[in-house]
Amino acid sequence: MGEISGEELTKLEKMQVMGAREEKILVLVRLRPLSEKEVVANEVADWECINDTTILYRNSLREGSLFPSAYTFDRVFRGDCSTRQVHEEGTKQIALSVVSGINSSIFAYGQTSSGKTYTMNGITEQTVADIFDYINKHEERAFVLKFSAIEIYNEAIRDLLSSDNTPLRLRDDPERGTIVEKVMEETLRDWNHFNDLVSICEAQRQIGETSLNERSSRSHQILRLTVESSAREFLGKDNSTTLAASVNFVDLAGSERASQSLSAGTRLKEGCHINRSLLTLGTVIRKLSKGRNGHINYRDSKLTRILQPALGGNARTAIICTLSPARSHVEQTRNTLLFACCAKEVTTKAQVNVVMSDKALVKHLQKELARLENELRCPATASSNCDYAALLRKKDLQIEKMGKEIRELTKQRDLAQSRVEDLLRLVGDDRDTRKPVPEETWDDDCSELESSLVDSAGRNVKDVALDPMQESVGDSTDWPVEFARLQKRIIELWQACNVPLIHRTYFFLLFRGDPTDSIYMEVELRRLTFMKEMFADGGQAVANGRTITLASSLKALQREREKLSRLMRRRFSEEARERLFEKWGIGLGTKRRRLQLANRLWSEIEDMDHVMESASIIAKLVRFTEQGHALKGMLGLSFSTPPSRRRSFGWKNSMASLL
Repeated sequence: MGEISGEELTKLEKMQVMGAREEKILVLVRLRPLSEKEVVANEVADWECINDTTILYRNSLREGSLFPSAYTFDRVFRGDCSTRQVHEEGTKQIALSVVSGINSSIFAYGQTSSGKTYTMNGITEQTVADIFDYINKHEERAFVLKFSAIEIYNEAIRDLLSSDNTPLRLRDDPERGTIVEKVMEETLRDWNHFNDLVSICEAQRQIGETSLNERSSRSHQILRLTVESSAREFLGKDNSTTLAASVNFVDLAGSERASQSLSAGTRLKEGCHINRSLLTLGTVIRKLSKGRNGHINYRDSKLTRILQPALGGNARTAIICTLSPARSHVEQTRNTLLFACCAKEVTTKAQVNVVMSDKALVKHLQKELARLENELRCPATASSNCDYAALLRKKDLQIEKMGKEIRELTKQRDLAQSRVEDLLRLVGDDRDTRKPVPEETWDDDCSELESSLVDSAGRNVKDVALDPMQESVGDSTDWPVEFARLQKRIIELWQACNVPLIHRTYFFLLFRGDPTDSIYMEVELRRLTFMKEMFADGGQAVANGRTITLASSLKALQREREKLSRLMRRRFSEEARERLFEKWGIGLGTKRRRLQLANRLWSEIEDMDHVMESASIIAKLVRFTEQGHALKGMLGLSFSTPPSRRRSFGWKNSMASLL
């Protein structure tokens, strides 16, 4: 799934200006297993998937060579494939185009009882779940989701979200194409709201029993999700733009033969309307597959009028053809495959839908009017000179600011060198004479352990600064690769040494790959390497008469997780907590959910997405905001002279002597 940043938004706008991109409809085939009725009737499965793209008719010798025995499509799914697999490997990329401002449509086609509704229910749920997940990961954009649902029953359109059964009318809009008048559109609040609306649609939809299917869909259902998104940094500005697109989930009623379904009365009438609309759809697909020459009869049915953008207009489209493998349905299966063969030759022209809001357009026009009036009042030369003078003043201020920063950094460097030399002399003088005197208290959440380790790390600054390897890293063009390696190793050592989560979060968020961060990375790596070696050798440290071991640091880490779980109640609303629980796979009906979440933070260190999410949550809990050198100072790595304090020969100094 691609991200939409500010630069990418500009690219999308350029794509719209350059025109639509032509691509073929994606055609997928899903072969279901034999049903219980078919097994009881001793039906034989005549169709099988021989690979990921080909389906084979195994009984072709019996019928000669009138029809092909093998059919090839973009993707073929066996009976043991789950709907999730169909989504991930088939429809996901097209369905999620909607978040990038591109219209998309997914619809299922096949005979009755072949698994269309089962497939589309799963595809719809997983696509919407992916969209919500995308929204949660892209806070730089503001999203609005709108949901509507209709069914076409006996060529009459009905709103599935409304209790009013009055048929709705279609209208041709010059900008939006064919639209359904007065259809209800709900703005989605969250995932649960979406599930409630889908349940209403299921209860309202026309369902009937036939000899082939106890719950046969007697209408075409179209669920539409419209996604509007705006870059937050553009909101309220003059050039605010919005991406707006829709994804349609179309569950077509199944084609059926009256002789097989044993339909009569109402069911027979329904079947006639279903077959007539599907026949029109097949005719449209067949004509489109041969080229766009001549008239395409979209208006012969309401189904094809509504699906016109998906079949040959501004949308990316995927068709899932569902099949029964039973020998008794060979003719219907072949008809479905012939429809699929025509569909894979149809092309659409999808484009990014970038619109400008009315409010932004008004502001833009007002600004343009003011600029033109100003040009009329002032000569062009005066305006030009004024602009140059303002630009020069701005550049002078920038130069002055940069000069101050350079002087400050130079001062910090000199102070750091002086401090390191003093510390090294103190360590050399006291290494053989000092004795541990318990002086400081041991806090329950191991804050003393954290601060002591960080202070010890600071004493390595000079060694790192003089290390030729470190200098080469800073000057190398391969620093991003080296940074990634150091970061990965540091994260592994954090886990091995039970380093507090807050320290991990601060360090991870502060040092993100700037070449000037190399010294901090090297200090942290040396500190952690020493800790791991000390713990591996069974070493221990003393603070206030108590020993600190790997086991005690693990207990302190667990206490920290418990404190973070308690913070969640104060920092996050109940709704925010529930979203986090669902995102992290924690059942809403389980006990101690906050502690479960706290225990999962920083647990999967190989997954950088997991690490980033963990750091983000902890940063919100402790109200961490990036403040540059100020927060680096919190880690004991600021190059400034600290206030003098009484020397302590406790556990901290014993660590320093070893470092």
